[in-house]
Amino acid sequence: MGGNSKFPVIAAVIVVAFILQIILVMADHHESPGIAAVEFSKAYFKLHEAMEKRLCREITEEGESDVVSDYLKRVADQAEYEGFDASWMKMSLSHIETKTQMVDDKVAEVRINCTRRRAVNPVFALVAKLFSLGETHDVEETLTLVKEDGLWKVCGEPFGLVGG
Repeated sequence: MGGNSKFPVIAAVIVVAFILQIILVMADHHESPGIAAVEFSKAYFKLHEAMEKRLCREITEEGESDVVSDYLKRVADQAEYEGFDASWMKMSLSHIETKTQMVDDKVAEVRINCTRRRAVNPVFALVAKLFSLGETHDVEETLTLVKEDGLWKVCGEPFGLVGG
């Protein structure tokens, strides 16, 4: 039996690589206008109420109505008018590209280009993506983001959220 076992060396390399991966993932998870724009866009097209976390006060405190609830109601009404359940209107985003232009240290404009595809449920989205089923639609939008309370938040009229 030889005393030169490679197992401890390989195990040490795997442990160090795992720890390094965790450190790099945590370091990459910082707040930026691009990340905020993508997070908002995904929630918007998935019809998830979490989009409200990324809306600025200008939008969320506007008027007496809840902008996100009004939008989700409009989408549900449109789906019902077309003979579908509201979940039929959910879309998933892919091939997301962003370009950020800082206006000043608290305002940024993020140009987001991506494609969206119907995503009724996760299995539907996966099968559609794997077999190139269903239509894809290009999304091009410039979002204005402001820094409020240390977080980047979307302002203006993103994707026609506020409009009718």
